[in-house]
Amino acid sequence: MATNHYFNHFGTNTADQRLVESIIIESIKVYGIDVHYMPRTLINEDKLFGEDRISQFKDSRVIEMYIKNVDGFEGEGTFVSNFGLEVRDQITLTVSRRRWTELNFEGSGRDKEPKEGDLIYFPLTDGLFQVMSVSSTNTFYQTGALQTFDLICELFAYSDEKIDTGIEEIDDIEREQSFVRTFELASSPAVSGTFQVGETVTGGTSAKTGEVAKWDATTRYLYLINMTGVFTVGEILTGATSLATGTYETKQTSDQAVETLAQIEAGITDTATSNKQIESDADSILDFTEGNPFSEGTNY
Repeated sequence: MATNHYFNHFGTNTADQRLVESIIIESIKVYGIDVHYMPRTLINEDKLFGEDRISQFKDSRVIEMYIKNVDGFEGEGTFVSNFGLEVRDQITLTVSRRRWTELNFEGSGRDKEPKEGDLIYFPLTDGLFQVMSVSSTNTFYQTGALQTFDLICELFAYSDEKIDTGIEEIDDIEREQSFVRTFELASSPAVSGTFQVGETVTGGTSAKTGEVAKWDATTRYLYLINMTGVFTVGEILTGATSLATGTYETKQTSDQAVETLAQIEAGITDTATSNKQIESDADSILDFTEGNPFSEGTNY
């Protein structure tokens, strides 16, 4: 027999379609999970490769999504490649189109749909997933229209991006996984005040800045991330929020930092890639102060 002619199954913005959409939204609210969606802000995009190594994530908004992977993570999983151990766990999340527009994201077309490269904080695993692709036609119009997006996400490999969402458990990922530079402050004159995690520290002479990842009053070690340049030895460093001050005496790490705060606190030595050893050996051979090593003494 023919389909029910009392129900306008393929209508456009009809009462019947709005009912179906509301039922789908309610189902996601019942069986889904709250996640934090973080749009990517491009700072200096590489037009050739279409990537930005210094991207920022400055916003986070909570929305419910449904997990389509009923048997756990998908993707290639964990394996050893030419570049070492790689984890390529994937997860597929479904989000309502109407609920997405209610987030009111602006710019880059996000008012209409999610974008590849954005991040999703997954609270069940306390991890970040990157949106690899957005499927807008994830059904064959069985309900007469498209009410949802499917987001195929892969476990995010952090590479020194700036994360400032205002949510502590998310922002801690940046502080623990960013490459840090460690500065020892002088005992005389004594350090005044207490540097606060997350505040900006500015050099009085160089005017360069860094973000505080940790302050150890016992060792007088100041751990900084997101440096904008090189401090001058002997200058006074001042915290923007705490107004704490201290004199920069000795640098414990080089400008090409290769250790994270998590590694330093855990006392873990990088024996797999030997980045720290390679850096130390290179510093004794190569002159990194040379601006144009191929010019043979000229500017051309």
